[in-house]
Amino acid sequence: MKAVHFGAGSIGRGFIADLLHDSGYDVTLVDVNSQLNQQINQTHSYHLYVIEENYQEKTIDRVKALSPIEETNEVIQEIISADILTTAVWADNLPKVAPTISEGLYQRFLQSKERINVLACENAMFNSEILKKEILKLGQLTEKELEQVATFPNTAVDRMVLEDERKGEKVINIGVDFELVIERNKLVDPKNLPIKGAEYTDDLVKYIERKLYIINCGHAWSGYMGAIKGYDVMSDIFADEQLVEATREVMGESASLLAKKYGFTPEDLAGYIDFAIRRFQTPGVVDTVARVCRSPIRKLEPNERLVGPAMQCEKNQLKNDRLLEGIAAVFLFDNPEDQQSRDLLTYVKENGVSDAVTHYTGLLSESSMHQKVVKKYTQLQKIKGEN
Repeated sequence: MKAVHFGAGSIGRGFIADLLHDSGYDVTLVDVNSQLNQQINQTHSYHLYVIEENYQEKTIDRVKALSPIEETNEVIQEIISADILTTAVWADNLPKVAPTISEGLYQRFLQSKERINVLACENAMFNSEILKKEILKLGQLTEKELEQVATFPNTAVDRMVLEDERKGEKVINIGVDFELVIERNKLVDPKNLPIKGAEYTDDLVKYIERKLYIINCGHAWSGYMGAIKGYDVMSDIFADEQLVEATREVMGESASLLAKKYGFTPEDLAGYIDFAIRRFQTPGVVDTVARVCRSPIRKLEPNERLVGPAMQCEKNQLKNDRLLEGIAAVFLFDNPEDQQSRDLLTYVKENGVSDAVTHYTGLLSESSMHQKVVKKYTQLQKIKGEN
């Protein structure tokens, strides 16, 4: 079996290609990094190191790498003969890879090849549908023709993957735990599951929201609150027992919502929170507050990791005090190297925090949530000044 995977970054090599390899596929990685491609092609392999197993080495073989720029025709030929196509290029880059994928699928169509599963493994809602729309925009294939040659199940992805270098070689350190959830009903054959170790569901949104509202929410919340306390490194935050307990509480608020909304059991969600905290406390993992808290304006959007669950908890008459505290903390995040942080602080300075809360979160000034966020902002501002 043959897999073509676009994106040889940390998620690509450390997660998706790892699972494809373990599922029995020969993997062709498509990436613009010529130095990395050369490294992979020297031995047709690369190395992963399992963090929780004392960085035990895992070799991924039966792999080759191609450049979509310098070896476009070879990439298209690989797509024509592939049994599965996946991506991990960041959602913003899907328009960049769409033309090559479109050409490959067009050639499959002309040759009457079998339909293929195309899985965009990006950290975005309805990721594969985004890719499908980008392909259709190009006009090379009509929607009917594209459906004859490919199907686009959406996915939810989660794994700790950290780039590293050993013996002059680019490697990835990976966590043992992972989650790849795939829409079963959109597969070419819902009975033929293409990737071992993945979870298959007919209700993907609940898994996407579970990750976004528990893991991403808790990580962001701890980062913004840790910044107020003066922390620069995430491992220091997760060595602070008070902040760890508070992070559990904010995750618990989201969990109450998810249990009511989707029927997750309290036991399942408690285990998921434990998994998240364990991951954040993994020894030897260095992650910065600046990275976790980057792009604060995006993280204040109504459907994002903090405002989304806070609004839904309010609607369902569930506790959301910690979530509102986290929203307030975002307005105090100060990183001069982050454009969104600079823009956010400038807006607060020029218009006041009340207007800023409405402008960035959509919470109207007369709402109780808005008033609580402003009150918590004032309280946190005082704590930050003391630190």
